[in-house]
Amino acid sequence: MGKLKYTVVDVNKVMPLSFGESYDSRMILDHVITGRDNIIQINHGTVKPGFALGGATHEEDEIYYILSGHGKLQLDDEVIDVFPDQVIFIPAGVFHALDNRESDQELKILTFWRDYRFNDAYEARLKAWGKSFRTIDE
Repeated sequence: MGKLKYTVVDVNKVMPLSFGESYDSRMILDHVITGRDNIIQINHGTVKPGFALGGATHEEDEIYYILSGHGKLQLDDEVIDVFPDQVIFIPAGVFHALDNRESDQELKILTFWRDYRFNDAYEARLKAWGKSFRTIDE
């Protein structure tokens, strides 16, 4: 196997997959984009102002990095404030839900997964597009 070429992704040119009016998700790094298996998967998510997400519990760990905006994050029975430059480690089995209902700004986050197969949005992209990554020019 030869040396892989580096990868640069312009997030603004990645097609978002919209989950109704509340949330947009862009796949910005995965095994397809890099050409390497076992690469950390990164999504760029946007929770729209005035909306809350239903939340989920996963069988694998997830990491949030808050890029911009302010909101609330429910972690099991506790609710914390989230704001830019926070990193939140969400262990497997912890229910988590983002809430941006009290804000008039988008809440933008990066989500990190050890493996693409643990991210529900990955499967939704495959179902909608037939692939995990799409640019706005496609």
